[in-house]
Amino acid sequence: MMVQRVIVFICLLESVILYELRYNVPLDETTNSSLKWDYDQYDSEVLQFEWSVTREYDSGAVLAFTNYEYMNNADLLVLDESDRVYDAYTNDDSMITLDNDKNIDCHVKSRKTIQKMKQSVVSCKRPVDTCDEHDYVIDSGTVHIMSGKLNQRQLLEIKENRSSLHFDLRNIKLHLQRVQLLKSQEKFPTISNDALHYDFLNSNVTIPNVDTTYWCKRFELPSDIVKEPHHIIRFDGVVSPQSEGVVHHMELFHCNIPPEKEVPEYNRPCTAEQKPMGLTECRRVIGAWALGAANFSYPKEAGGTIGGKHQSKYVVLEVHFNNPDLKAGIIDHSGIRIYYTRELRKNDAAIMEVGLEYNPKNSIPPHLAAFRLSGYCLGPCTNVGLPEEGITVFASQLHTHLTGVQVFTRIIRKDGTIEILNIDRHYSPHFQEIRILQKPIKIYKGDTILHTCIFNTRERKKMTFGGFSIHDEMCVNYMHYYPKADLEVCKTSVNDDSLNEFFSAMYKVDYAQTDENKTVEQNYESITWTPLTSAILQTFYEQAPIHFSCNGSNGNYLSGENWNKYSAQEPLQRDVSLPSNCR
Repeated sequence: MMVQRVIVFICLLESVILYELRYNVPLDETTNSSLKWDYDQYDSEVLQFEWSVTREYDSGAVLAFTNYEYMNNADLLVLDESDRVYDAYTNDDSMITLDNDKNIDCHVKSRKTIQKMKQSVVSCKRPVDTCDEHDYVIDSGTVHIMSGKLNQRQLLEIKENRSSLHFDLRNIKLHLQRVQLLKSQEKFPTISNDALHYDFLNSNVTIPNVDTTYWCKRFELPSDIVKEPHHIIRFDGVVSPQSEGVVHHMELFHCNIPPEKEVPEYNRPCTAEQKPMGLTECRRVIGAWALGAANFSYPKEAGGTIGGKHQSKYVVLEVHFNNPDLKAGIIDHSGIRIYYTRELRKNDAAIMEVGLEYNPKNSIPPHLAAFRLSGYCLGPCTNVGLPEEGITVFASQLHTHLTGVQVFTRIIRKDGTIEILNIDRHYSPHFQEIRILQKPIKIYKGDTILHTCIFNTRERKKMTFGGFSIHDEMCVNYMHYYPKADLEVCKTSVNDDSLNEFFSAMYKVDYAQTDENKTVEQNYESITWTPLTSAILQTFYEQAPIHFSCNGSNGNYLSGENWNKYSAQEPLQRDVSLPSNCR
């Protein structure tokens, strides 16, 4: 079982916030609550919080911080009708207990009464790492925030049972908000909404009433972009209101073909990696959006490349519709908006995709709390595909489907040292931001990029296959970097012959009804998945030879190497430790 750690607020009565807090998220419309936060102006390892909440005059409120949207092992702030603040936590059964540590406290910064409604602002201060083994260490990953109201009965129980409460947090109607608290402090230019921009949007697309659809539409660039090179300096996801919750992610691809070559019109369903004839070379990503993502701006020294007489004038918008309720009649106008400039920046930026290939060879057994899959971008590929000076990665978008719970990317240097590029220990597939890295990371020729996902399939009864459907799984990282390199896609899957040997071994050892004439999916489904057989598959994935894709933006293998000869994986470091100032 995955153990969650908790946040303990160290909120000082004498602390006063003397500067404007930069970050703000709404929490709960029913209580008109929100959370503001920022780094302490004197100490970057300390965060300041302000919890603003409105509730009935005789009721209270609760604020809970968890790794996931579970109510067990959560950290709480409880505010009663008299504006007294309690620090509390929940146990494995979601039962609330007060924290009696008198050194841990918060204070109400301001209060206001409007008729029968009370508005309060609770001010807190806490280190990023409290150095307590039971406390949650705030990192750059996702934090799940739950908030809601407490009734009179629950407040009375707080007063009568100062050390332990006996009501279940699951009985309170709570609202969920996901947020990255430890944001990067890298400074990127602010691009006005009024800046030069162009929309690549679906037009009156009727979303099919099927579970999964990838929709492709071909566009021509506007004439002013075609005439001379431009830099993309920002891109936004534009989601139709009626399509919210159904549009899962979108990508805008440039066609990497000679400028004189025509791309036929296309505006109908497609399959991501297997685009129809005529679109197969339209694969260079120039804009992307996924659930939870905000607008994305480039650093001042780089911009995405687009336009010019020597480039193709064609781009393709791909929209993934996730429609598990099989809704019919939704008319979609979603897509990507790009902001661009004629004043070219110092570096051409690009997006590189690393991780696992989209196929059923990368599949996950059911009933598991934590199953690990890794994709490899090996040194021979970066040696061929990256420039002599290497590349600088400044942002990253981690991506899985519904069972992903942890995702991280590591760089293995040629001397064997390991550097974490991006990590989310409490990842949510419903909050897939393009995140600016805490600091830019250099990747050099010969470095290996190791991308790992951990999946939770406890609620699944059957094998979860790698693939395109929302019920299948993916494990990728879209890395934003500069200067632009030849390498576009660097991903792996387990080697075909080795997988067939695995199925044959399961037939001999475990009497599984596998057969060489069955498909990969059928063979996986022929195995009885127990803790033992799942552990065997985990070991097989970590030791088996691999199928290796080292591709340019045209979809072809980079020249100069026989990529099929690379079969050995890099040594896998199972645990990822984060730096800490605690001793």
